Amino acid sequence: MCEFINTRLPQLRMIEPEGTYLVWVDFRKLGLDNGALEDLILHKAGLWLDSGAIFGPVGEGFQRFNIACPRATLQRALEKLEAAIIQ
Repeated sequence: MCEFINTRLPQLRMIEPEGTYLVWVDFRKLGLDNGALEDLILHKAGLWLDSGAIFGPVGEGFQRFNIACPRATLQRALEKLEAAIIQ
């Protein structure tokens, strides 16, 4: 995930997890408000992530990924996200 984001989605920033299967990704450089970010994630990428906004203002602009899944599932999700961002 880290390599994918760094090479193919450099406008995002992944927060390195510390012993967990939940990974925070910073989407703020996309310049989207919470509604537009949710539209990107849900409708354009077809993903269901945890919005950082549910954790209050400090989480706005972040999304939380659950990476406790097969590698192929995570790869497909990242590719869908990439396609949604570059369209």
